[in-house]
Amino acid sequence: MLSHIDINNQPTMVDISEKLDSQRRAVAQTLIQLPPSLKPYLHGEELILKKGPVIQTAIIAGTMAVKKTSDLIPFCHQIPIESCKFEIEIDPTLMVIITCEVKTHYKTGVEMEALCGASVAALTIYDMCKAVSPQITISQTKLLTKTGGKSTFKRVPQPLYGLVLTGGKSKRMQQDKALLKYHDQPHAKYIYNLLNNYCEQVYLSARKGQWQHTELAALPTLIDHYDDMGPLGGILTALETHPDANWLIMACDLAYVNTGTIEKLMENYHDHVVATCYQNPEHGFPEPLCALYTPQALQQFQRAKTAKIYCPVKVLQMSDCYFITPGLAQELDNINTPDEYQRVRHAHN
Repeated sequence: MLSHIDINNQPTMVDISEKLDSQRRAVAQTLIQLPPSLKPYLHGEELILKKGPVIQTAIIAGTMAVKKTSDLIPFCHQIPIESCKFEIEIDPTLMVIITCEVKTHYKTGVEMEALCGASVAALTIYDMCKAVSPQITISQTKLLTKTGGKSTFKRVPQPLYGLVLTGGKSKRMQQDKALLKYHDQPHAKYIYNLLNNYCEQVYLSARKGQWQHTELAALPTLIDHYDDMGPLGGILTALETHPDANWLIMACDLAYVNTGTIEKLMENYHDHVVATCYQNPEHGFPEPLCALYTPQALQQFQRAKTAKIYCPVKVLQMSDCYFITPGLAQELDNINTPDEYQRVRHAHN
């Protein structure tokens, strides 16, 4: 049942009376693209128009909006705001980047307050600049991070690309594992669609001509640059193709992956490490074929290739990684034999 609907199907405010206070923090961001006609009004980091200093006014308006969020959004609680900070930057293309950070020590979070503050700051900039030109675009209002309470959220910086590793020869399975069906479609396509919900672009990693005349032929593909290097070759190909991107990488033989698998990786994203990856609970090894890689991974994998270390597990063991544990023990199971495939199909059905 939705939390804002009661047992009589009527709208209601969520009861937080039994919750304990905890430290809460949320950061939201909004982008505004200004037209070139506003460039003459830019003085350093401030826009000066007849109505006054635009950025300073936007910060004041955004702060007021944070404190008034419960008056604007029907079921928001009145929250004691303990900190509200804005950062507003204008880049050389006249893109205005508004970031609003809100903190409290209370029973519920401040995501809506941060989003409301960033939005009203953007609307204020529009209002003060529209006399010069209405060709102003407000876009991409989003939550960047949330901490405190039951869950933590952290948005992975763009670009975020996805890769489904399908280039293996599947000798033990005796047929291509990427084409095996667990959800009424080839499993590589199933994982592709999962990743596509989160990534700007998703690719299959494959050998040249591997998927001609199959259901996978229409999907975007990165052809491995390296022969006989196994999955490391596919990973390195992706990292070299888009070296500035973060990469969500998954093998096509992980039969139990789901949205929760992906979201846990994203929630634990850290930009200062090579990868956020699952740690196998049985033997403690990192799982490189279900991981979120940062651009720092490229150098590590290139070094491994030079040293002829073709095992991705060893590469991550030698790297600075952030490890997480899977929610279910079977979540990282890869399926390699016909008997294993039949057992998984039976479990899914």
